[in-house]
Amino acid sequence: MEKIALVTGGNGFIGSHLCCKLVEQGIKVYSLQRRPSSHNEEFEKLRNEGKIECVIGDVKDFNYDSLPQKPNYIYHVAGKVSVWGKINEFMEINYNGTKRLLEYAKTIDLDCFTYFSSTAVYGYNGYVNLTEDGAKTPFKNPYSISKLETENLVKDFCKENEMKFLIVRPGNVYGEYDYTSSHEIYTRVKHGKMMMCAKGKYKSCFVYVKNLVDAVVHLSKNEDFRNTDYNLTDGNNETLFEMLNLIAKTFGVKSKFKNVPAWLSKVVACVVEGIYKLFHIKKAPLITKFSVWQNCADYSFSIEKLLSTGFKPQYSMKQGVENTVNWINSLEEKENEIRSKKWIKFTWTV
Repeated sequence: MEKIALVTGGNGFIGSHLCCKLVEQGIKVYSLQRRPSSHNEEFEKLRNEGKIECVIGDVKDFNYDSLPQKPNYIYHVAGKVSVWGKINEFMEINYNGTKRLLEYAKTIDLDCFTYFSSTAVYGYNGYVNLTEDGAKTPFKNPYSISKLETENLVKDFCKENEMKFLIVRPGNVYGEYDYTSSHEIYTRVKHGKMMMCAKGKYKSCFVYVKNLVDAVVHLSKNEDFRNTDYNLTDGNNETLFEMLNLIAKTFGVKSKFKNVPAWLSKVVACVVEGIYKLFHIKKAPLITKFSVWQNCADYSFSIEKLLSTGFKPQYSMKQGVENTVNWINSLEEKENEIRSKKWIKFTWTV
């Protein structure tokens, strides 16, 4: 009998890659999304083929009973992700939205409920190869706090209602169709405009998106790996400089980075945030304490627990960066082609 999966935020960066992986595994996918399309070309292809069915709605008020079929798996990817905002806005979406989905999940015969949390729940206190048992002391940021609160909700609710669950904590996710961070970072590196703190000397926790979704599907489909939490990174323990240097090398450009000392970055972030709060500015600042502190201390995690399940990342850091670079280059080629056509049209009409 065909298995069914519901993916919230299924047309987004991580969600769309996850939907494609599930289809590859022979699973019928329903994607809950707020807008009708996705940037992911493979997702759109599978949607047109009827292998992914898109359902328009918001986790805050969607009627899950209206789904055409009851899912065997729920992958809760959707949530408010930002370095800026008010705590009640994050809790409304990340906590209350998850609670609504859990209430629905307990009414159906569910194989596994997978919640996408974040390594941000550990805070930025400086650590290398931190395990899942590490202390959860999130940075004083609404996103981090809401993620930890929701983790606890999922764990307690599922245990109380005897539901199978997974809590996964991705690190810094990158890859094709990521318009949140990869697009900006890679473009800045390519054009020599990338800035970094403390010379990028601290360890980071990157995870290529295809390795991430491979791991999630591997864990969620096996009963022996459920009812626990996992750190999900590529486990390379690379520094930020090493990652940025590899990106530059893959583009075939010089590693040209503007460095700002850690102490100065922190001072500027504090001043900027203070001004934004004083004048009640809603738009996120270009520099925040959340982003600065993350890059001013070691921030890497052990994936031994993941590896002990028999999982091995398929893509190396080199392969993941190459795929992302190729995507960025293809975007710029398309943009140049569009500009060229507009110029030809302009010169012809005048």
